[in-house]
Amino acid sequence: MRLAEPIWLGLIGLALLPWIWGRRGLRVAWPTLDGFGPGRSRFAGLLRGVPWIFEGAAIVCLAVAMARPQSPGGHVRVAGRGVAIVALLDRSSSMKAVDFPTDHGPISRLDAAKATLARFIQQREDDLIGLVKFANYPDLDAAPTLDQPFLLEAVRSIRPAGQVDDGTNLGDAIAFGLGSIRDAPTRRKALILLTDGRNAPTVARPVDPVVAAGLVRDLGARLYTIAIGSEGQSKVKSDLENEGPDLALLTKLAEVGNGNAFVATDSKALGEIFEEIDRLEKSPVAGTVRTIYREEYAPWAASALVWLGVALIGVRGRFRRLP
Repeated sequence: MRLAEPIWLGLIGLALLPWIWGRRGLRVAWPTLDGFGPGRSRFAGLLRGVPWIFEGAAIVCLAVAMARPQSPGGHVRVAGRGVAIVALLDRSSSMKAVDFPTDHGPISRLDAAKATLARFIQQREDDLIGLVKFANYPDLDAAPTLDQPFLLEAVRSIRPAGQVDDGTNLGDAIAFGLGSIRDAPTRRKALILLTDGRNAPTVARPVDPVVAAGLVRDLGARLYTIAIGSEGQSKVKSDLENEGPDLALLTKLAEVGNGNAFVATDSKALGEIFEEIDRLEKSPVAGTVRTIYREEYAPWAASALVWLGVALIGVRGRFRRLP
């Protein structure tokens, strides 16, 4: 608990005003029968000051309310200067193939990539991480951010591409991710490309992947490539998307982009690759965490009104005073 504006606590000193005002107020002597019976009860004399106590309590509660008591309601990371990372996740139709080995049986390549990427994100709370999904066209799902819940939801919501957007456009995906990370306020920047296919865009004038990797190098960033599966894993000669990743091209892209190339043939290997990238991409962190506070003035303001109401009822009832 803290007070946002404690200066208002000075008003507590005014709590004595009702008693002072009541004691110093003028009184008119009225004829009584005091001389004909027992003396006045001391208890009755004390009751005369009860409304003053109520009024003083109202002033105290009002002063505390105006000081704005607050209680911690959580924490939000609002700044950080670790590493800026953008994940480029292939969502072409071949990623739907349920042939990626795990300890609990095969799952789709896309689900394996999403699950491992989510764990990687959760381990790097001080880094700006973004997400670009791509097939024939790239799409920025999340600019580099520290908002992990938002980013994890973006990862979970990725679905395989439909027929209209199907394809694998590596060059445009790299260039698109580089544009989103270019102005990140960090010293180190990295792109992680996850794909199970070969560069086969069907758009007009796509960016050459090697040229895009050179732009990554020129910016001072690093490009890591992760081939999901091995060449010929689902070999169908008539379909380039099913011939497996182009390991030679992905290795070339990593070399040009000052990064490393990896091959993940099962879920365990994919996890180990992300652990290796986690070790490679480390940087001193300078972050800012902002505490969210809940306002707690309402109960005090309500108490002030209650005490004031009780005092007003009292002076018009049992504790009514004549001038």
